[in-house]
Amino acid sequence: MKNLKLMVLTFGLGLLTLTMTAQEITSFSGMWGPEFYQDKNKLTWKEIDKIMSESQVAQLNWGKSKKQMVGGMIAGAANFGTAIWFLVNENDHKPVTGPAIAFAGTGIIGSIFFHHSMKNKKEAILNYNESVGNGTSFRMVPAVNENGVGLALKF
Repeated sequence: MKNLKLMVLTFGLGLLTLTMTAQEITSFSGMWGPEFYQDKNKLTWKEIDKIMSESQVAQLNWGKSKKQMVGGMIAGAANFGTAIWFLVNENDHKPVTGPAIAFAGTGIIGSIFFHHSMKNKKEAILNYNESVGNGTSFRMVPAVNENGVGLALKF
């Protein structure tokens, strides 16, 4: 009877450990930028910011990404301004060399900022998912010794 209770307890702990799954974050491209999901639930930006603060490495990459996104938005606004400058000079039959160079330069700078921002977002998500996978301090491993065959908790 004592062995039966021990086997049931071991089996129950094994099932509990196997059913515990980490909630990883998945990112998909949406119409207005990346959309983040956690187990089929769409996350808001506030939720994703809070989740990223759980891992120091993910938080570091996430913070870099946000700063680079702001830089990209500033460059995008400058790009919009240079486009207007280009169009005004073209309509007034003024030289358009300066506005064209400024338009191309701000466009390239903005795209570099956005590219690095997306790269850091992906890195932050991968770091978070990796930290979630290693989040438990114990795991069940098969054990065979002089007492028989079973599962052992490894810390």
